Amino acid sequence: MANSSKDTSTVPRLRQRLAHWWQHQLAVPALLMLALGLGWLAWQFHATADTTHNHRNTLSAASQQVLHALPGRIEIIAFCSNSPFKGRYFRKSIVALVQRYQQQHRGIHLQFIDPGSAPTLAREWQIKKEGEMLIRYAGQQQRLYLPYTEEAFTNALLSLQHGERAPLQFLTAHALHDTHGTGLSQLAQALQNAGVPVLTGDLPATAAKTLPSLVLAGSDQPYAPAQVAAIRQHVQQGGNLVWLTADPETQGLQALAQDLRLTISPGIVIDPVNRQFDIPLHDLSTQRYGARGPTQEFALRTFFNQAHAVAHQRIPNDPWQSLPLVAAAEQGWVSESYQPAHPASTMTFNPTKDTPGPATLMLALEKPLASGNKQRILVIASPDFFSNQQIQRGGNLALSLQSLQWVVNNQPTVSLPVTPLRDTVIALPTQRTWLMLLFNGFQFGLPLALLLAGGWAWRRKQRA
Repeated sequence: MANSSKDTSTVPRLRQRLAHWWQHQLAVPALLMLALGLGWLAWQFHATADTTHNHRNTLSAASQQVLHALPGRIEIIAFCSNSPFKGRYFRKSIVALVQRYQQQHRGIHLQFIDPGSAPTLAREWQIKKEGEMLIRYAGQQQRLYLPYTEEAFTNALLSLQHGERAPLQFLTAHALHDTHGTGLSQLAQALQNAGVPVLTGDLPATAAKTLPSLVLAGSDQPYAPAQVAAIRQHVQQGGNLVWLTADPETQGLQALAQDLRLTISPGIVIDPVNRQFDIPLHDLSTQRYGARGPTQEFALRTFFNQAHAVAHQRIPNDPWQSLPLVAAAEQGWVSESYQPAHPASTMTFNPTKDTPGPATLMLALEKPLASGNKQRILVIASPDFFSNQQIQRGGNLALSLQSLQWVVNNQPTVSLPVTPLRDTVIALPTQRTWLMLLFNGFQFGLPLALLLAGGWAWRRKQRA
């Protein structure tokens, strides 16, 4: 009996010793090991969840599709200073955007470079603004600046997916001026600064894999039959075209105009408003632009000298979409009798021969291709619009660059809908009485109710 009671008394003691040993010997090391283990797991594995109502922090399906079509390493180099104000804002915005893509693609690598610490590198890569990003993939690169949006970043990746843009091919034979000469030198320099590749010379005899964007820079002599055939074949193969012309017959391109169903007026567009400023009637200025294409949101005043009117004849099931871009001479007309070399002091509108304004001076044609790209034709009915004499007038240079870049950038883009935030609009009653009750309730009623609730709770505590 004595032995059994002794054995049963040792059990609680053993438990007490184990509990004491756990509390004083193992608790702290075990907690440290658990914390280190959780930290290691957090370092090795990442798990995120978008808990917003409309998932506005999650990439859209279109962005994910573009991202998954880019296997391999995507390098992003952002030039931001280490300043605690502007530089920190740029870095924080870029990291917030790129992290959303890194969750879907492990090959995206982000690097920050301070342009103040590496000025040679910034000059070498032609960095113009702080916060500019270079996105590199497979030997190509795209630039991105504010605003840092998903749509802009996805379109930059989409451009990298489709490859390098085709260059602009200027035909030098019979052109008014050489692209790198005195006549078009300012446009050539501006295109070089904008990163648009420029070539000169005739089209190659064999069709290349990527067709260049052909530019006919205002020839005043007829093209050779072989050149005309090469130009027409280029358009038939889906190549882009920029055509500066006054009269297709003068350039020997009547067949090209017929292929595109384009009509160029034989007469010149004049504006009688110029008489108030002692300006020749054929020297047009305008701010009337189309809301689509390269003139979208363009507002600068441009000038056209000896311009003609251009029109596109539509047919049923026409694959070409016509985009009128620039119009002028609202109070003027297209005159067949006006001669710029011998301008008459008085010109009157002839309803039997003349066409009333406004007249379209710049027209674009656009057609989707089987590859997903778009074939674009740009017609400017002023042959010297790209010349040095005209390019620096008003917004001519800006419009020229914007139009040429639009023709070159004919690859598909992604348009992402803006996801509205929830509960950003408060609907208030329209009646004055309800507005007064609501205002006074928040200003006086709510504080008074809180005060009474606090006094009641304090009095109840004192009674207890």
